[in-house]
Amino acid sequence: MKRYSLYLLFVSAFGLLISCGSTNEKSADVAAVYELKIVDSVQVNLLSSGLNIADVKDETGEILAYQTRPPVAYILNPEGEVLKTMDRPSADPQAVGDYLLSGEFYEDGIALMGRTQVKTYDMDFNFRKSTKAHINYSGMIHMGLNQVFEIKGKDHNRLLAYMGPETDLGAHLPEFYKEFKVATIVDPHLAGEESLTPENLDNEVYKPIGGLTDDSRYVSAGKAFYFMKPVIDVRDNMLYYAYEDDTSLFTVSLPSGELVEKIRIPFDNFILFEGYTMGEAGFKEQMEPRDWSGKISKLYKVGDFEVLIYSSGIKLKDVQALGLDSPDFREKISKANPQKHLILKNGVRMNSNLSLPEKITYFDMADNEGFLWAHQDISKLEEEPDLITFYKLKVVEVK
Repeated sequence: MKRYSLYLLFVSAFGLLISCGSTNEKSADVAAVYELKIVDSVQVNLLSSGLNIADVKDETGEILAYQTRPPVAYILNPEGEVLKTMDRPSADPQAVGDYLLSGEFYEDGIALMGRTQVKTYDMDFNFRKSTKAHINYSGMIHMGLNQVFEIKGKDHNRLLAYMGPETDLGAHLPEFYKEFKVATIVDPHLAGEESLTPENLDNEVYKPIGGLTDDSRYVSAGKAFYFMKPVIDVRDNMLYYAYEDDTSLFTVSLPSGELVEKIRIPFDNFILFEGYTMGEAGFKEQMEPRDWSGKISKLYKVGDFEVLIYSSGIKLKDVQALGLDSPDFREKISKANPQKHLILKNGVRMNSNLSLPEKITYFDMADNEGFLWAHQDISKLEEEPDLITFYKLKVVEVK
């Protein structure tokens, strides 16, 4: 065991030297020492068109699950049995609107997030507080992502939420990139306080954090990046994020918003999206054929590791060679540009097999016990199952 530990230290040090001394993706060529392994499963007997796991309660193992539309939230016991349900219609003022986008066990209750709003409830889904962001952001609605997280505090806890870039400006304007923020700290305790005036309400209840760094290519390129979106996770009052079409991983301290670390992600291969021409000319360019860029879809902090789910992208000539009009084009694209995963430790890739584990179709969340939760891939089953199956996975050492 001692010899193996020395070997692992050598591999990590070697990988760090490559990563720091190179600007391409070949830093990923290190020996495999870890993998994702299914260690348990939970089955849920619900009829739902898209059930997601939002959070797992540390003390009890209870599961907060939801479907986006129509908006319904559930509390499940650790065995997957439904304990509580909230199915208020979207027009109900105590609901979160047309779309339920995320949720979190918050203090002794629950926080649910809709489009630019967060509401809190007790464990029986009795309404407590309502917050609604001041911006009129009209960007895309992102579903199936964790977008709200609890931040521990001395006096009371707050929430970190992704509500869009926190600017009313369009991405075709240079000023957009000056105002862009990664996430917003929300303080539900201050919502509705009579002592807050309209002038200081936003500053107290909503505090955007995480602007673009001066060396960011989104700033220096002078290009337009429509629908910019960070993928985020929070663990122990630290925010981990990456932009979905970029190769940098950031760590930010909460609630201060101070940048702690920025590292280059050691992808095996990743086609960068170079952006469109700034201004109105960029609108037309969106219709022009181009390479399919790489995309990070999920990012999780699991113990000492970061796990990224991504696709590398595919060159335009390779897309065209698959036959855009062929009836099995989608299947060909899935094989040519599959979903993959990275396991990182101290900026070094620790897995050689990049394919998603068998039986997995996509990931839901990472809990505080170091487990990843993921959906069963039913596409390979002969018939659709009666129960929804979620798998629990762990980052384990390869023996």
